[in-house]
Amino acid sequence: MSTDLTIFPLKRGPRALGEDSVLVVNRLDFDQDYRIFGQLIETGYEDKDVPENPTIIPLPLPPQLWVEIYGEEGIRRARGNPFGGQLVFVYAQQMKRLVIPENTSPWNKAIKAFIDALPDEIPIILYLH
Repeated sequence: MSTDLTIFPLKRGPRALGEDSVLVVNRLDFDQDYRIFGQLIETGYEDKDVPENPTIIPLPLPPQLWVEIYGEEGIRRARGNPFGGQLVFVYAQQMKRLVIPENTSPWNKAIKAFIDALPDEIPIILYLH
């Protein structure tokens, strides 16, 4: 089973975490690279270049918050991912510690540059699928 990672930076900042629902309109899909994903989640992928334990620890979404994700079927509300896990988030300040390998895709490098340009207090929802 492979894992993909999409991030949803919340443009409205931390106040969005106090609401009942948030429509995620900004979405960035990482190219698959377990060297990056392993810094955020336990991947179970055994490779010397993939971290054994996450170095950036995501936080659970506030209990009242539902994420509204726009897709091919329209808008759907979610609190979990397709693997049965709960959605989590990190602040941009934490995500800026993400180490991007030199030989990863240019797309992943561009996502990291975007993250580095965000204000530190911006929440970023992690969506594993």
